[in-house]
Amino acid sequence: MSAATHSVAILGGTGGLGKHISLAFLTEFKSSFPTVRVLTRDPSSAAAHAIAEKGATLVKLNESDLPRILEEAFKDIDVIVNALPVHISEEAKQAVIYAAAKSDVKVYFLDEFGQDHRVEGFPGSNHPEWINKQRIAAETRRKLQGKKVIALYCGLFFDYSLTVMGVDVEKNVYSAYGSPSQRFSTTSKTDVARSIARLAILALDPATAHKVPNDVRIAGATVSHEEIRDIVARVKGVSRGEIHSEDLQPHKEALRQNPGENFIEYLRVIIAEGKGNLSLDNAMELVNPGEAFWKWTTVEDHMRAL
Repeated sequence: MSAATHSVAILGGTGGLGKHISLAFLTEFKSSFPTVRVLTRDPSSAAAHAIAEKGATLVKLNESDLPRILEEAFKDIDVIVNALPVHISEEAKQAVIYAAAKSDVKVYFLDEFGQDHRVEGFPGSNHPEWINKQRIAAETRRKLQGKKVIALYCGLFFDYSLTVMGVDVEKNVYSAYGSPSQRFSTTSKTDVARSIARLAILALDPATAHKVPNDVRIAGATVSHEEIRDIVARVKGVSRGEIHSEDLQPHKEALRQNPGENFIEYLRVIIAEGKGNLSLDNAMELVNPGEAFWKWTTVEDHMRAL
């Protein structure tokens, strides 16, 4: 690991994922990033106070004065992590791109951190949110030429994937679209945050920068409904639960007829087709070779913590 020290600005650094990113830089990777600026709409929140106590500098995001705020916040910053929610205004998205392009930042993380939506699905399988992300990514790369722009795809978050994928641990019932043996990838938010910090370090180090791709895939754990059912039985000491399998075709047809209406349906259909398995062609060993920096959180770990 490079001994150099750097600075990072985290947009949305008190949000659902953002607070994990902020804490990773402020704790495990503090020696590499002694300067951490967290941009948030509410510096008075409990999450903001907790992060400030760890050493972060808080910057209030105010859309009425966003260009000036971003320009100031990005001064003397090496890495920008965009963890803002997808529903922010187009004006705000453009302001972030403009300020990042104008700055001397070296590494910029796009607001991805989810399913790899670049995979080819069925006709009509691209949700409007993903189409918009692809547009923003292309524009960002174009305007930030000369800077490293990284998209990190991690599959589903553990705490999000259970209900989304039809897993009901309390009732010990599991509902799959298509085959219940179809595997999909999930990653804990803590491991996503660690991966961002590690990729930033690698991208800033001239000796390793060339190894970091523009599009990075990680998969903390890759499992099927059947495997989750068996893990729950083992961890909770219960009998193996019921698995319900629904025909995939009606769900695909519904999306064709009503595109853009249900994001969770898009996820479930794409995953049922095997497009959610990121266990191959990923950067796990680049980010955390031989688990030298941390142990990836497993589904079993997650179940034990519930």
